[in-house]
Amino acid sequence: MATSSRWKDIDDKFCLCSICLEKLKEPKLLPCLHRYCKECLSSIIPGTKDVIKCPECREETQIPTNGVDGFKTDFYSKNLVEYVQIQQSLKSVEIRECYGCSKHLKVAAYCFTCNDFLCKDCYNFHVANKALKDHQKHTLSLEDIKAKNITIEKLASMRDAPRCHIHLEEISKLYCETCSSLPICVACMHGAHKGHNLHEVKALAKLKREDLTKQLKALDEIEKNMKPITPGQAKENLTLNVNIEKEKVIKMHEEKYQNITTKIQDIEERREQVKQEKQNTEKKMFDSLQREKEKEIEEIKKKYDEILKVKKIEINESCQALESSLQKELTTLREKRERFDQDKKKLLELIETQLNENLKIIETISQHFDNIKKRCETLNVMASIILPSDNDWSAVQCIPDMCTAATNLIRDLKKYFPELTALTDVTVNYKQYAFGKPSVTTISARFDKKIGISLPYRFVFGMTSSGDGNIVISGITSDLEASFIIVIDMNGRILKEEETNTGEGCPFRYCHFLSQHKLATVCQPNEIGLYDIRGGSYIKTNISDVINSWPKDRYVMCVATDPVNNHILVGGHDSRDVFVFSDQLKHLHILVLPEMIKWPQDITVSDGHLLVCDCEVKKCYVTTMDGLESRLVGEFIEPNLEEGNYKPISVCTDGNGLVYVLWKDYGYPEQCCLVQYNHDGSKV
Repeated sequence: MATSSRWKDIDDKFCLCSICLEKLKEPKLLPCLHRYCKECLSSIIPGTKDVIKCPECREETQIPTNGVDGFKTDFYSKNLVEYVQIQQSLKSVEIRECYGCSKHLKVAAYCFTCNDFLCKDCYNFHVANKALKDHQKHTLSLEDIKAKNITIEKLASMRDAPRCHIHLEEISKLYCETCSSLPICVACMHGAHKGHNLHEVKALAKLKREDLTKQLKALDEIEKNMKPITPGQAKENLTLNVNIEKEKVIKMHEEKYQNITTKIQDIEERREQVKQEKQNTEKKMFDSLQREKEKEIEEIKKKYDEILKVKKIEINESCQALESSLQKELTTLREKRERFDQDKKKLLELIETQLNENLKIIETISQHFDNIKKRCETLNVMASIILPSDNDWSAVQCIPDMCTAATNLIRDLKKYFPELTALTDVTVNYKQYAFGKPSVTTISARFDKKIGISLPYRFVFGMTSSGDGNIVISGITSDLEASFIIVIDMNGRILKEEETNTGEGCPFRYCHFLSQHKLATVCQPNEIGLYDIRGGSYIKTNISDVINSWPKDRYVMCVATDPVNNHILVGGHDSRDVFVFSDQLKHLHILVLPEMIKWPQDITVSDGHLLVCDCEVKKCYVTTMDGLESRLVGEFIEPNLEEGNYKPISVCTDGNGLVYVLWKDYGYPEQCCLVQYNHDGSKV
């Protein structure tokens, strides 16, 4: 219990913080009431600017412009402190001046109407005198404390209505809502509070109790019906997916390792066969020439010796060339096998890193759920005290704040965390190593299989694989007001369809495959997000909110993903800057393209390099991705066609490492040409 000097000014502004409640040792109340006494507020406010935080739940409270005096008096908390003070005084039987006889005697009772302590004799006279009949139900005795038949609710009913804050001799009859819950008398209706929003206390208390009961009922219904994915389930799903991805990585690399080992063994056997064939050929030729030489006359013996010598030289040269070719292929395969081992190690490390990062985020959300649960318990405990109480003033003062707390709780309980579903995914992209033959294909007006999309008409700006055999298409609706994402299967059947209205200009949307269930997408002017193909959840942010260097007039133009590092790369209009984000939408750094590039029309990542289509300069370049500035490695040769002025507008790769560049002629009629390149940039 705090010292009496701390509570002596009981009529001053004062509310309870968790520290004060701990000192009061009141077991029925939870520690988090978002309240402070004036002494606590005076010590906290000088070190803050606009808000203070509750030490338990960290909820912020706005500081009034006039400081401590601007806070509203909490009558219920004030009654609680006065009750504890009176209870302790009666239990300890303090020596005080009796209100009835003015003698310093042991206290035996307290009269809330007289607002003072009474000795035993004066208490007996107090309860026996008929003239003091109105005082008797407002008198608390030592026997009541010892019998433990007094509660906070019963104590609240003992108190008279408060005095008018202006006419202190008058009992308050009305409640002024305009002046922050001030009690006033009838005379104030035509005086200082004329024209204010006044209420009769009993009727208003009934309305406030009904409002709180409705809020608690709605809160209870939401708690019963909500079925979000819990942090525990998210952890189990994440651990299961991690184990599955690990098994996939290990199995894939074991198969690739075995295939390369088998090829190496085949080449070693071919080398031995070449050596054996060389020996056999030499022996056969030597024997044949030897027999011919013996049959010929002595004059031509020298000629056959020369022929034998020349043949041996030709065979040696041929075998040396074949040996060199086989050795080169063998070296390439061994290097590829080493890269497979390195990629396996990186992928396993990446899985562990994602596991730790996702577990941290899930733990943060779990703490949020626990905080909401504690707030619900606190509100229910306070409501169980206020609602049964007959003290209308306590109801009028406390219930509006409790209704506000219930409204905030309902809002927080309805809040959905789509990232819980996304956090159960493990983003792993497998690098392909293969070779193929390049070719040039002209795009015709007809296809073997067409995919139909129903009205309204849409303009497609992005298309990618979903990683599970489906196709994802993104773009803008025909009215140029909303962007869309559509997931379809290979038979043209629509599996999911989402439309988003950004309210800013023409929301062109682009997309690119990130993992089996995640899609990286950007939408003009500067939105970037992650779309979950399974559940349809979408997490997004504006690039201009996280990057100060993003100009107001710049808009996104393309998006790509780095399968090795799980990065998202975003290119903007009229800029050589490529912005790099993590798979959790955290900005990492800016990659500056070489000076010969004006701005990227489309980009993609292939074998550790960045492929850039620059429609303005009519070139498709290959650049590096390490560091903060990109270097030019090479460029793709434009198609050698007789007519048209072709510009590169799109670039992509397939599972075999081959590169495809779409070249477009903007003449009349417009024509397109799709060119297939080797992984080293060469074409047929």
